[in-house]
Amino acid sequence: MKLNDIDLVTDRRNLRLLLGFVSGKKGPFRIDVEVVNSTVLFSCWTQRAVNYVKGFHGYGHEFEKVSTRHPKAVRDSLTHNRVIRYMFGDVKIIMRYEVDGCTGSDRDIHMAPPTSEVQKTPTGYTVIKCGKLVAPSRIIEIKTGAVGKNLDISKNTEQLWFSQTPFLCAGHYDEAGNFTNITKKNFLKLGKLQRWEDNHQEQLNKLATLLRVIVELAKAAAWKKFALVQSEGALKIFGLANQNDKGLPVDLHSMWE
Repeated sequence: MKLNDIDLVTDRRNLRLLLGFVSGKKGPFRIDVEVVNSTVLFSCWTQRAVNYVKGFHGYGHEFEKVSTRHPKAVRDSLTHNRVIRYMFGDVKIIMRYEVDGCTGSDRDIHMAPPTSEVQKTPTGYTVIKCGKLVAPSRIIEIKTGAVGKNLDISKNTEQLWFSQTPFLCAGHYDEAGNFTNITKKNFLKLGKLQRWEDNHQEQLNKLATLLRVIVELAKAAAWKKFALVQSEGALKIFGLANQNDKGLPVDLHSMWE
């Protein structure tokens, strides 16, 4: 695959923020934008590198830990991310998203990992190529909530739709924090993803148009690094003052050659 053929590389979160914008949501956000050759890259931006949690925010992460197991090849990993490629309107997209787990068996857990290949990048990262690719049909999103809380809601279906994640695993806990009911539904086979798409055609068409406008504006501009900022109901584009700051590591530019 040649990355020059891709219009946009992004995270799922950024697409959901922009969908919220075209749907009339007012919350402020910022997305950093970079242009490499003919491809536009969206980067997640947060005001704080560390967030301190105050009060009770549920059992989501702990539930994930006890309800999933790491195969040997990725036993010490902190997070798992995948990419998916598709056409969104007339925009060719590669999208990154985080995965909570997958369906499997004890055989997957105890299978000896294949011989790993270790590479060192010019920017100092260590890349270890190992493990086994999991089929997209096995990917799971995990959600938790108090007993009686409906987790089969549009916001969760939207998240699954962008990555075409088939399964939603929902865990409900009582007042003592004990999980009393756990369900696993295949939203793809049940037609829930298609129904969500059918019910949100207007918003999705607006998003497709917005993405095309952003891509064309970014590629035509003299600047190569920008910030998309939603403020007071308007989406504004600002060129970054320091065009040499951060961005894609130089060694990865070879993927466009």
